Order: sequence, then C-alpha cells, then structure tokens
Amino acid sequence: MASKIKVDQIEGSTGTSVTIPTGHTFTVTDGMSVAGGGTGLTSFAAGDVLYATGSTTLAKLPKGTAEQVLAMNSGATAPDWGSVDLTVLPTITVAKGGTNLSSFTTGDILYATGSTTLAKLGVGSAADVLTMNAGATAPEWAAAAGGGGGITEQDSWRITVNATGNGYFTANWERTDTDGYSVLGTGLTESSGVFTFPSTGHWLISTGTYARNSVDDDRYGLMRIDVTVDNSSYTTLSDTGFNTWGESSTRHSGCYVSAPWDVTSTSLCKFKIYHGSGSANTNFYGTTDINHTYIHVIRLADT
Repeated sequence: MASKIKVDQIEGSTGTSVTIPTGHTFTVTDGMSVAGGGTGLTSFAAGDVLYATGSTTLAKLPKGTAEQVLAMNSGATAPDWGSVDLTVLPTITVAKGGTNLSSFTTGDILYATGSTTLAKLGVGSAADVLTMNAGATAPEWAAAAGGGGGITEQDSWRITVNATGNGYFTANWERTDTDGYSVLGTGLTESSGVFTFPSTGHWLISTGTYARNSVDDDRYGLMRIDVTVDNSSYTTLSDTGFNTWGESSTRHSGCYVSAPWDVTSTSLCKFKIYHGSGSANTNFYGTTDINHTYIHVIRLADT
C-alpha cells in the first residue's frame, strides 16, 4: 500500500526549493488553485481558451469551428465563439484603410476628392469616355469627341408644304424618312418651327431651299439661320440669297447656307429658319418625299 503524508506545508531542508529525486514523480491530485498560482483545472482539450469567471476562478472555453471569431456573449459576461455580423460593423474610414462608403452600384468608379476622402462615379452611357470635368477637379463620363468615337448625332428635317413670302417656317416640318435615312443619336425636337438640341456641344447647322417664281420680275430671295441663347431673343447666325432672273415664264433657283454653333444649354440655345423674298409669288418648295427645303445638323464635338 502506498504511504500517505498529510501536511499543510512542505519546505526544503536547505534553501527555498524542494527536490524530487530522479525517477520519482510528485502528483497534485486535486489540482492547484488560482490563489496558489495554478488554474484550478485538472485537464484541457486542444484549443481550449482560459478566461476568468471571478477574481480567483478560471474556466475553459472549447475551441470554435472554422472561421468563427471570439466575441463577448449577448450578456457581455463571457467570451463566446460566433460568426461575424457585418451589419453591426462600422464603416471603415479611408485613414484606416477603408473607403468610408457603405454601398456601390455595378460599374461605379472610386476617385479621391481629398487626401482622406473617396467618392464614387456612376456608370456612364454606351461608348462614353472618361474625362476630366470643366473645372479639372474630378473625372466624369462624356461622349467621345473628335476622332475618339466619331459622329454621335446627326439629324435632317424638311417642310412638306410650299411656303411663300417672308417669315419663319413655323409649320409643316417632318423628319426626313425616305431613301433609307435614319437619325443618328437622339435627334432634334421641333415645335412651331423652333428646333431644340438633344445635347450641348459644337453643332453644324445647314439649311437649303429649292425656289421658283413664275409670275413677276421681283424674284430674289434668301434663307437665314436665326439663333437664340436665352430662348427669347433671336439673332442671325448666317444667311444666303438667290435670284430667279431669266427670260422664261417660270424661273427656278435655290441656295444653301451652313454655320457651326456652340450650344452651351439645351434649354436656352435654339434655332429657327427664316425665308425671305421680294415677291409673294416666290415658292419655297416643300414635299414629303424629297428634301427641297430642309435643315441638316451634325454634332461635331463637346462644348
């Protein structure tokens, strides 16, 4: 039978240490308390985490599962393993390696607005190119200018009924729709002879007419492009004239004029076409199947 020695304290005969002879073991069967510098626990499993449950007591938390994180339980009394709830995490600032943004839309581009701030630029339209804004302060999407993307807008309109005398072509306009023509881009809109552009930019405006006078000798005429930059007062951008002098009873003529114009506002910058003649008998021809009296516009570049 093994011997038992019951003592309250063991001290070495000399010095401050107790030596266990080689080949012998010293077993503490009831564990060593926290107060004595131990854990008060007699066994562990791989991955256990120790945590205090009081000033002189420890407990062990078994290891969690893959990718779980250690956090406080719902009562904030002890650690616990669980999954990360991203909805409760704060937005990470740029200074800490984040974006300080909480959501994105497909196609967003991030750009710096300062040394510690980011912003997002939404997706552009098809064939747009990334360029700097007018103030050179931030990127923006814009239609390709010059040779970058080619012509993106062109349109053609004509009058369908003859006009005479002097005045603006205020009625009977239609978009050209014969011989395979189709508008490129959005195209113009027209109301009572006033044309509105679909976008800002440098535009080429052209107009022409086929005219005839078969009654009297006062047979000169003109075509004029008038523009407004305030949607109110109009001035002449360009004009041209013609005459129908001759010996036959019916005399034919025509003219054509074009001019580039910088459209800086689609709500304020508009144009209309004026016709003039020395005789009320001069006809500016209009029809639904041929461009006799017409306009053409082409967008050349950005403003």
